[in-house]
Formats: sequence, structure tokens, C-alpha cells
Amino acid sequence: MSVVVRSVGDMQQHREHDLPDPGFDPADPASVAARRAEILALEERAAAMIASGAALQLRAHAAAYDFGHALDVAEGCAESAMHVRSIANEVALVMQVSCGVAQGQLALSSKAQQDFPALAVALDENVVTPAQVHKLVEVGFKVNHEDPVEQAERRALFVEVMLERVRREPLPPQALRKAAERVAEELTGESIDQRHARARRQRRATVEDLGDGMSIIRVTTDTFVAHAIRDRVRKQALAIIKARQKPGDQDGSGSASSAPESASAFGAAVDHARAGDDPALASELKSGVDSGAKSAAALDERSLNEVMSDVVADMLLTSDPMGNSAAAGIQANVQLSIPITTVLADTPGAGQAPALLDGMTPMPIEDAKRLAATAPAFIRVLTHPITGAVQAVDSYKPTAAMRAFLQARDVHCRFIGCRQPAVRCELDHTEDYQHGGKTAVWNLSDFCKNHHIVKHHTAWKVRQLGGGVLEWTTPSGKIYISSPEPHGVVFRPSDQLFRPTDMPRRGEPVHSERRERARPASDGPSTRQDDTTRPPF
Repeated sequence: MSVVVRSVGDMQQHREHDLPDPGFDPADPASVAARRAEILALEERAAAMIASGAALQLRAHAAAYDFGHALDVAEGCAESAMHVRSIANEVALVMQVSCGVAQGQLALSSKAQQDFPALAVALDENVVTPAQVHKLVEVGFKVNHEDPVEQAERRALFVEVMLERVRREPLPPQALRKAAERVAEELTGESIDQRHARARRQRRATVEDLGDGMSIIRVTTDTFVAHAIRDRVRKQALAIIKARQKPGDQDGSGSASSAPESASAFGAAVDHARAGDDPALASELKSGVDSGAKSAAALDERSLNEVMSDVVADMLLTSDPMGNSAAAGIQANVQLSIPITTVLADTPGAGQAPALLDGMTPMPIEDAKRLAATAPAFIRVLTHPITGAVQAVDSYKPTAAMRAFLQARDVHCRFIGCRQPAVRCELDHTEDYQHGGKTAVWNLSDFCKNHHIVKHHTAWKVRQLGGGVLEWTTPSGKIYISSPEPHGVVFRPSDQLFRPTDMPRRGEPVHSERRERARPASDGPSTRQDDTTRPPF
């Protein structure tokens, strides 16, 4: 028997020779570009087919529900919905889902087709994706009014505005939902305070078992409370990681300078809670600490997420979250913006520009006012009364005015579709500073860390068009326009999302007589091949 031994280099070379033909020459830029265009064209055709199929399924579901409901009404059994259940069972077999799931989808499709008919047309035209339609329907139902005719008109306007927004900027479903919620909030006849009061009655805590000895605990609570909790827990976890003993840290005697108070990965508080219920466990934990103290002290290599989870467990079980005092006293930090016209209103009501958490999530104005009453500092954001465009920013305390202005203008990461809040983003020079780019608001924008890297180390290109409007060019040459979020204004398709005023041209000083407008999005290159054929709404 013979044994063949290959070196690592031989094996690597063997693998490279076994690679299939990629269909292009990596050394030829024209071949690379042609293959990239071919792949993206294939993706576009697939997306169009999926959208068309989703539109057909939506109509089929609606027809199935309407068919069953008509029979139920004719036989006087609308409440029991026996015919709806019957056809839902057949649809469930076709779709290979449960009857309950099928019946819910049929009812939702019927309602969506009735209240948002333009969305099915938009699906057929590949203007929106099925996932985007799901989010728009979900948020669109929040647009309501006591007058059915007025409600229908407002929901139609909601769809019109959001479809135009999708044409201007391709937003992933979650980012689209954020934008849609702001529009819905201003169109609905029911204030967010009324809806919030009703929703608060659904507060609850649940546990879902995941298997492998792990579970998820979910707590439904006020939005600003949830964000504040996460912010405080994250700060505490960072403080623990910073203060914990590093491998190799020793005291003068050569032993670990401190020993852990627990033998488990959950922290002393959790172990003590367990031990209180189980004397045997208490003995086991103590034994584990005594025997493994020195080695365990240097083995706390938990990630940030792991530490955050353990901090939450400690806080809930003992109300004493800190085994280490380094993170004690940390307070939560939440960014809240409130339109001054809303603050000055005598009573909150529908149609007012909402208070926004992190610039994107509407919240009850009364809660926002209570938070503002105890805020240690304020940043005033002056906006255009018609378009909502940010004009200036100042602060009560001295601050980095440019960063404050850009955070207020950008709201979130300015990469197409990204909604990472600007407060957690990095400022980027559109024209690199090392290549002569100026540190000025017209040459700066907020990017999350991931998209900051993409901008600098890939073939994506971006340039400023003025007024915070960014033009992105993909590696394949397609152009997308990213406009700043409007502040407290519902725009119709005939309006620009952002009409900057009082903004300087590059290299020019600010002057009150200077007016520079960003070019309308409709003048820019189309982001879809079939953009010339638009749905009739």
C-alpha cells in the first residue's frame, strides 16, 4: 500500500484547478463588467417574476375570500364564516400551510385589495416587492378616519406618497416601514396618543423556548422605555468588559488579582438566586469557585451581546446588576425630536407632526413632553415651514455644531436603504480630506461603520448634489438618489422630498441671498428599467 502526501501548497493548487469556469476573465475589466451586468439583469428578471406572481396570488386570495364571504352572507352564516373556512382549507392544501394561516392571508388580501388597490398594480409593474407591500399594508391600516369616504381618500394618498418614495429610493422593507409610519401618522384621524393608550393595555412578558437549553424572553413595553433599557444595558456591559481582568493580569504574588464570585457564566447574582433555591447547587457553586478561581479569572471572554444578556438577567433576578461597580450609575441616552408647533399646541391631536424617537419612530407627544421636561440639554432644529428641510441647528450647551446639524439633517445612515440612527454613525468626507476635501457640511454625511467601509473600499461612489442630497453610483453604473428625511411634512408625488434653501455652493460662503435647489429626483437617471411605465395613480 502506498501513501501519497501532498503539501498544503499542492492541495491549494489542486483546488484552484478544480474551480469551475466563472464565465469571465478576472483580468479583463470589460469581461468582469459584462458578467456583472448579466448577473444583475438575471436578478431583475427574477424580481419582476416574483412581484408579478405575488400580485396574482394577492388577487387570488382576495377572490377566494370574497367568494366564501358572499356564500356566507347569502346563507346567513357570515359570523361563523363556514364557507370562508371551507375554501381556506382548500387554499391551505395548495399552499401547503395550515388552515389558520391560509384563512388569515385570504382575509388580509381581501382587505388590502379593497383599501389599497394601487399596490397590486404596483406589484405587477415591479415598482414594489412583495415584502414592501406587506409593510405598506401593515402601516396603511393605521390611516383611519371616522368618515369612510375621507378614510379611503387618505389611504389612497398614503399609497400614492409611499410609492413615489419607493421610486425615488429603493428602501428595504424595514426602512420603508419607518418612512411609512411617519407619513401615516400625519394622515390618520386618530392621534398616536389615542392609539398608544389602547396599545399599552397589551403590555406583556412572554418566553419562547429555542431548544438547546436556551429561551427568549420578550417584554412588550413603551417604545422609549425599551430603547432606554437597551441603551443602559449596553453601557453597563461595555463598562464591565472594560473593567474586567485581562488574561495575564496578576498581583504581586503572581496569582490572579481577583477571583470570580461565581462558577457559572451568568454572574454572581444569578448564581446566588439559583443557590437560594437549591442548597446542593450552592455547595457546588462554592466548590467550583474555590477550585477554579485562578483559571476562571482570566477566562471571561464573553462578547458584548453575551454580557448584555447576563446583565439583563442579573437586573431582573436581583435588582443588583453589577458584580463590578465600574458600570454603576450609568444612565440611558435616548434621542428625541419634538416639532415646536406640536410642543406649543394646547392639546395633542391627529394631523400634528409627531415626536420622533431617533428621528424615525413616532411616539406619544405627552410622553415626549415629560421626557423633555427633565432633559439636561436641548438642540434646536430650525426647519423650512413648507418643505421641512433643516435650515440650522444650535444647542443650549456648547456642542459640535456641524455634527449636530448633520445628525439632525441625515437622521440615519445615508447609504441607500440603511436606517442605522445617525447618533451611532460616523461622519464621512464625501471628497476625502487627504485629497483636498473640506471639512464642511456640504462635504460631510453620516454613514454607519459598515457602509463607511463600503464607500471607501469598494467601487461604490457618492457625490453631494447640495442640500444634503446624495447621488450614489453602484459598481455597475446605476444611479440612486438619497434625500434627507423631511421633518413633519407629508409630501405628495408632485413635491420634492427635500428643497434645500440657504445652503452654500461648494467653496462659497453662506449668504442669505443664495438659494440653491437640489435637482428634482424626476430629473435624475431612472433606477428601474421599466420606469417609463408607471401605474395609473
